[in-house]
Amino acid sequence: MKDLKYRWNTLCLYDYRGVEDHLSAMAAKGWRLEKAGNTLWKYRRADPAPIRYAVTYNAGASQFNPGPTEGQESLEELCNAAGWSKVCDWAQAQIFFTQDKNAVPLETDEALRLENIHRSMRKNFLPANLVLLLIGLWMSSSLVYSLVSGNMLRLFSSNAHLFSGTLFLLVVLLELYTLFHYCRWRKQSRRSIEDGGSCVPINTVAYQRLNRAALVLVGIVSALYLLAELLGRSRGYAVFFVVYILQFALLVFLVRQTTAALRKRKASKGVNIAVTLAVDVVLAFALIGGLTFCSIRFGWLTGGSGETYTYQNIKFDVHPREDLPLTLTDLTGETYRHDSRDRLTQGSFFLPEESCREYAFQNTENEDETAWPGSLRLSYTIYEPRTQWLLEALMEDLLADGDSLDIPEFSKTYRQEDPAPWGAEAAYRQYYRQDGKATDNWLLCFPGRVVCLDLDWPPTEEQKALVSARLGPET
Repeated sequence: MKDLKYRWNTLCLYDYRGVEDHLSAMAAKGWRLEKAGNTLWKYRRADPAPIRYAVTYNAGASQFNPGPTEGQESLEELCNAAGWSKVCDWAQAQIFFTQDKNAVPLETDEALRLENIHRSMRKNFLPANLVLLLIGLWMSSSLVYSLVSGNMLRLFSSNAHLFSGTLFLLVVLLELYTLFHYCRWRKQSRRSIEDGGSCVPINTVAYQRLNRAALVLVGIVSALYLLAELLGRSRGYAVFFVVYILQFALLVFLVRQTTAALRKRKASKGVNIAVTLAVDVVLAFALIGGLTFCSIRFGWLTGGSGETYTYQNIKFDVHPREDLPLTLTDLTGETYRHDSRDRLTQGSFFLPEESCREYAFQNTENEDETAWPGSLRLSYTIYEPRTQWLLEALMEDLLADGDSLDIPEFSKTYRQEDPAPWGAEAAYRQYYRQDGKATDNWLLCFPGRVVCLDLDWPPTEEQKALVSARLGPET
């Protein structure tokens, strides 16, 4: 039988009644609190007993202090004299217990209790929640803008935009509720005390359920994001996300271990804060730097082929990738000595997007390092909207691309042409507005698929048919 138990803490710091009732109920079941962490509480098995708990607050308490402050020591001495024994600290809260039914309550002045609670909240609770609220507002602003403006195409542009925006929007709503809950409780408690009463009780069960529901929603959104990336063939993003979460958890663990180790060595509060902050910054740069290196080295977020070499100050692939659906070799029938190919899967589960790019030097009989050989370029992006209304919104957005009326010489527009040679439902070619000169950019619409094609030359009828066969939807 295990003698230790860990529980995820979903109690709020100022809910002293909820903490006292919870610990008394656990003691009646044979579990005594041993340590109260920020998230996990540690209990040790003991004989079931009717034990009373009391929570007091000291704004001067800090996790960076090498030991109890004079105020904490004085409080502990007074509590011991009254029959109460210290259990542990929980941020600015000190938890005591007694088995004496007649022990005098530790707090008798409700106005002073409320003031101590508020000073403690300003030290720890309120700043942390305000920071989280600001971060959540910043990170979810793009999602909120997309919703308010009705830009559904931008909303579904990537899984990260959709799901991370949703995740941080949940953070914003939770933090707003948390801050509102505390302000309302403090206001109601102040009125109650002015009328001769005590601090108003908190619905502990409802508050815990809300916290647990928020954690469940965070887990669901995170799982949906991973699933969407995997289903969308963006496994590199999924790997990056998982490694990032693991590194963040490791960073938090190492920083807390640093603080705890310095406390054991009796380092002063100032030294502890400075060293902990330095360790936090150094580890953050090291871990993020390592993650970035790995993502580039193993191609998690990029579409390159890996090993490269430099020729004419341009990087080419040692072994050009073979998985592009359409290549310059397919179109021209030639194999190039210097070739670079990229393939990148982007978009979201609702609007998958795959971009391919190839750049090659034309072959010459005698290569001169000082001469610039001719080059060829091919790039295309394939969109596969899951719904018809997304396809229509995408086409509307793409047809407006390049339409810069403020700069006439750069403004472009699409003109419809015969889609039959392309084997498409609709085909558009891009032209300069000012002089009507055609570009080699095309927009092709197939059933359930849209292709943006960029070439260096006008394709032949045979090449158009090949584009349709390779980039059009499978029949």
